[in-house]
Amino acid sequence: MAQAKSSGALAQYGPVAAPLAGVVFAIIFIAGAVVTSGISEGTEKLSATVATVRKQMDNPKAGESESDIPLVDNVTASLTPDKGDNWTTPQGSRNLLALPITWDVQMEDAEKDEFAYYDENADGYWDPLEFQRTPYFGRPTDDGKFENWDRDPTDGQISRKEHKDPPRSNREAFDEADTNDDGFLTAKDGEITTEEEYNWDRHPFDGKIDFTEYEKRYDPKDEVDFGPVSNVQARLDPATMEIVVSWSDPDLATAPADLAYMLERRAPETVAKRMTEWRKKVQEYNAKYRDWEARFEKWWNAEAAEGQKSNKQLFPRRPDAEKEFAKTDAKPVQPPQPSEWEPVNTTPLTGNEYRDNSFDLDVTYTYAVKMATKSNPKRGQRAVQDEALPDWYIYPDRVATEGHPVVVRNRVEMKWSGAAPPNGTIAMVTWHKVSSGDTHSWYRVQVTEIFGPDNDVIGGKFNMAALRDRSVKMFDTAGTEVNATEILPADTEIDFTTGFKFVTTSGKGFLISSREVGDFELPKATQQAATPDTPAGSDDSLEVRCLAVKSGAKEATFELTRWTKAGDDWLRVIWTGSAASGKEIGGDVQLDKAGAGVVVKDATGKTLSASDLKKYKDHTVDMKAGTFDGLKDRTVTVGGSDFDLFGTLYQ
Repeated sequence: MAQAKSSGALAQYGPVAAPLAGVVFAIIFIAGAVVTSGISEGTEKLSATVATVRKQMDNPKAGESESDIPLVDNVTASLTPDKGDNWTTPQGSRNLLALPITWDVQMEDAEKDEFAYYDENADGYWDPLEFQRTPYFGRPTDDGKFENWDRDPTDGQISRKEHKDPPRSNREAFDEADTNDDGFLTAKDGEITTEEEYNWDRHPFDGKIDFTEYEKRYDPKDEVDFGPVSNVQARLDPATMEIVVSWSDPDLATAPADLAYMLERRAPETVAKRMTEWRKKVQEYNAKYRDWEARFEKWWNAEAAEGQKSNKQLFPRRPDAEKEFAKTDAKPVQPPQPSEWEPVNTTPLTGNEYRDNSFDLDVTYTYAVKMATKSNPKRGQRAVQDEALPDWYIYPDRVATEGHPVVVRNRVEMKWSGAAPPNGTIAMVTWHKVSSGDTHSWYRVQVTEIFGPDNDVIGGKFNMAALRDRSVKMFDTAGTEVNATEILPADTEIDFTTGFKFVTTSGKGFLISSREVGDFELPKATQQAATPDTPAGSDDSLEVRCLAVKSGAKEATFELTRWTKAGDDWLRVIWTGSAASGKEIGGDVQLDKAGAGVVVKDATGKTLSASDLKKYKDHTVDMKAGTFDGLKDRTVTVGGSDFDLFGTLYQ
């Protein structure tokens, strides 16, 4: 075991040119003989010999050429007092100083510390056998077990660094190191080293080690590094009444196993409504928090059992105590105040697609995706930990849809049901969402109403009583009829407003009218069920709807909608106008000179004014749908494509 030595008196001499170990041995041997015999014979020569040896040792140039050292004439005679000195040098022998001998200089050890004392093989570690020889082995406390010392990392041996940090409860060690009692360990306060601060600091990387980070200081610190998601798309699936959000990258085959995603959507139009809901949630949260706080205070201030520490002694800081208590009694989470962006999912998602049915109708939604992982993000990458998801790191940068925002429109369909002049019967169908917590389901709801001179307004907002009076029926997205009274809440109100008034019946059907689109001849063919539209997809660029047909289908009113990107802005252009059979529908629209019949909305759903549109000077939008080729039964033909009278054509 190599140890530091203190400086010895002979250190300055060795290696000396003439080997002297043999001489020293001889002198010691002779001196021992003389002392043992108690005889003073030859002491003068012995003294001279020692003096000469010392002189030779003090001479760094001593060698074979130096004078012989006088020795006692006969060693044997020296040991036998009654015999005279008769020592003769054997023929061919050499003087002692000429013999090949070596040094063996012994220097006393410096004082050892505890670690070095038990490091018997001087390899800089305690192995399990060496640990068993220490006074710690077998103690009933934390420091009595080898595995409690072996932490940095767990490698089957105890380093000097680990020895300096003996096992004890993390709470005790942290509190002792936290000299300024601020709840953090920092290098600038001299509580830990700069290296420890760097190695122990976890998200958020703030240069401060809190107790949670301290507890995890020796845990593996695998860091992940990946780029943001890409190719985010959102489109409506009208068959299932879902907005399908998809994205690509990073490749899940090479990404961390715990990689997940959080979705958000931008909906400024719903902020006011969500604020009302949020205030109710805050009241519920306050009540839950007061109950939780009472339970916590009782736990924290409870008396300890005899011989044990109380919870307040173990966790003197309230934040630490609350964290510990929340492990078994979850602390209520305050609902975040609504903003333009709202979360879509409350738990992280796996996979690269999400089908959202929680939206509101006629709201402009822009979707965005954020990544989440339980793995440590690479230093330098921004990530935050949400209080509601304490085990997850959420990347704050949103990646919004590359295409245009999504709006789900809800049109009341009308069916010719029968006539008994002067009255007529019309069935109306619309989509309605039923929500329960985070669960949402869409249904098609149908009511039937009799109209006539005394009741000419078609549609309105109907509560449960009004729905039952109108023989309400409900169908799920698969077309299966369900029990409306079992599914609809008691406070349900469904909007069946159409904007039309009943005028009269005729052999061909009903004649209804509105100030916005004029007369609408509801053909008798609408008595038949509509053939479901199968559009290529609602994310196509042009949407065509028929708002009214009149004059025996020789003329019709249409609504055309197209998303366009002007610079970095997505705009929704809505053109409304009439066209005679065989004539073109729509045309080119220059935004800063849009004119009557054109409405432009931005990506938040806001209608832009003429002054707002000036920034889009010279930006022209193609709003041409093709020719109106007439109506047959309940099928409209535009630009050579057919669609239902109450359906939508995507070009």
